[in-house]
Amino acid sequence: MDVTIIPLNQIYCDTVAALEVTCFGADAWPREAFTALLETYKENPDFRGQVWVAIGEHGQVVLGYVVLEVSSLGEAELSNLAVAPAFRRQGVGRLLTSFVVNICREIGVSLLWLRVRASNTRAVKFYETCGFAVRGEFRDYYKNPEEDALIMALELPEEADAEGGES
Repeated sequence: MDVTIIPLNQIYCDTVAALEVTCFGADAWPREAFTALLETYKENPDFRGQVWVAIGEHGQVVLGYVVLEVSSLGEAELSNLAVAPAFRRQGVGRLLTSFVVNICREIGVSLLWLRVRASNTRAVKFYETCGFAVRGEFRDYYKNPEEDALIMALELPEEADAEGGES
């Protein structure tokens, strides 16, 4: 499958917001959240995050998207990852996750973390295969239905550390 990853723009905002509802139902972010992120990231001179969209079929189909928020503490949150149902289990989620991990490495992020519903065992297993590990719980984080979130993290050592050297 031919996939291109681009920063979210107004052209894809409605499609991404609709995919958000499809994937997350009552927990979905409203379209306004995506437009607010577009403005925030565009206006900030320091890189604080981005929404990226995986598109296929020459830009005609949104396959999925990922949201990354970067803190000034050297860590980042994978805030949201969604893949259209028709394109699941075809590597789109892994491609988006790898893309974000590579961005984090490029900008010197040492820890990438996320939250996932405790009952979403498929997502937990997916993130584990991407190198994330459960680090804790956030009690009653989700609503509709009320549920705990698992906090998962991926440590991103500096390249010298990753090779066993000193940084």
